[in-house]
Amino acid sequence: MKEAWYLSIVLLMLGILAGFSSVMTPTGAFAGNLPPQWDFSTTEFSTDGSALNLDLTAAFFDPDGDPLSFSVSPSPGISAGIAGDNLVVMADNDGKVTITASDGKLQVAKTISIHRI
Repeated sequence: MKEAWYLSIVLLMLGILAGFSSVMTPTGAFAGNLPPQWDFSTTEFSTDGSALNLDLTAAFFDPDGDPLSFSVSPSPGISAGIAGDNLVVMADNDGKVTITASDGKLQVAKTISIHRI
């Protein structure tokens, strides 16, 4: 009876270790999903009233290489939308636009300032 008890514990431990192996890299480090990251040195942008275009694939990157999708939320006085992977902003006043980048699992929001010159 002791042998059956020991065997069941060993099998349980092997099952647990096998489950961990699917979330670990070959080096033994855990391979979790990392969120997208903002890759520009600034969050301040200016426009003279014409459309401001910002390539969001250059503004954000995903450390895991996952494809990104984007959404925006502008403040009053700002019109903003997504055209493909580009942010298009029309500003009547100074304001802010919050851009959300998602890799399908995690998302990150970045708020940029728009200055009308």
